[in-house]
Amino acid sequence: MRLFTHHALKTPAAKPLNDWLAKAGPVSALMQTARELASLEAEVLSLLPPAMRNGIAVAGIKRDGRGPQQEQVLLLLAAHGAAAARVRQVVPTLLSRLQERGSQVSAIRVRVQPEATRHSDWDTGPVVRPRTNGQMTAVGLASLDELARSLPPSPLQDALKTLLSHHR
Repeated sequence: MRLFTHHALKTPAAKPLNDWLAKAGPVSALMQTARELASLEAEVLSLLPPAMRNGIAVAGIKRDGRGPQQEQVLLLLAAHGAAAARVRQVVPTLLSRLQERGSQVSAIRVRVQPEATRHSDWDTGPVVRPRTNGQMTAVGLASLDELARSLPPSPLQDALKTLLSHHR
């Protein structure tokens, strides 16, 4: 009985695609940059608190060689303004920790770019609340009444009494 062997199985072991890309001239520089950014992003995300990781992405490093030293500025993209504000609060700590780990980054800039999400909890739709037709619940009315009675005479107490009179 004759066994068929495919010719591809007779060739030397195929090299992984990464080996080819690493030796392919201009593509190798691109691959090196991609690897550096991926490792930098992993490092940045590991330094951020878990709650902040989902709304942040590394956009790149801008190299500025105009001064006596070549400055490297890390650009972070935030999914929304709240995430950007939270990250801006930890930028000094993040920068010092990156520099302690040997990074050449000299500054960090944070930009808002809504498409930079990581499929996080922030990707929720608007909250749909049931319509109440302007009527307060009995528990709500009792709570506001108790609050109005506990307050000293003031404009707030007057406003609560007016609100309660409209809903009774």
